[in-house]
Amino acid sequence: MFFSAGLLPAQHNDEDRPIGPATPEAFPEYSLGDQMLAINLGIMVPLFFAGGPDGVQRTNLSLGGLGSLEWGSFLNNNVSLGIELGGAFMFTPNGRALFMVPITGKLSYFFRSYPFIFPVFLGAGLNISRLEDQTKFDPILKPGASFYWSYNPEWSFGVNAAYWWVPQWYRGPEPPSGDSRYGNFLEISLSALYHF
Repeated sequence: MFFSAGLLPAQHNDEDRPIGPATPEAFPEYSLGDQMLAINLGIMVPLFFAGGPDGVQRTNLSLGGLGSLEWGSFLNNNVSLGIELGGAFMFTPNGRALFMVPITGKLSYFFRSYPFIFPVFLGAGLNISRLEDQTKFDPILKPGASFYWSYNPEWSFGVNAAYWWVPQWYRGPEPPSGDSRYGNFLEISLSALYHF
């Protein structure tokens, strides 16, 4: 009882102490060398082919699937530089599979409004495409944006949208330079992002 009586005044004092305003939630600060890993899974929407004597044409490809792994390192709190390795597949009307494997460097800028993150990015690099026994190596540009919800300082979950621009340039005489085409595709994917 003696010890219990000694605790009562302490409880009373705690209850009388004014409670300060709640501190707003904030994102962790990232600096040079902080890193992130992301895994993305989603769908590939073939949009159109441009160029050549026929101009803009339908791709005649089916809706496809895609996946990618990404690593990035922060240069400061808002900018990261990294690399992404992906893969996508679609089918022609006669059931042949078109595979694309882009390997891109990726520069991202992060906008933040707690608990959401809005990275905008540009990827550029090499796209390896294969249709049956034909393999091509072409450049690729991938501008896009993401929307993430921060579960905690380490994990964020969200959705990506990226535009794939894949030119296939020919210099002739076979195939002639007039046969150059520009593939246009849309990536929509779900993403899990881990910061460390």
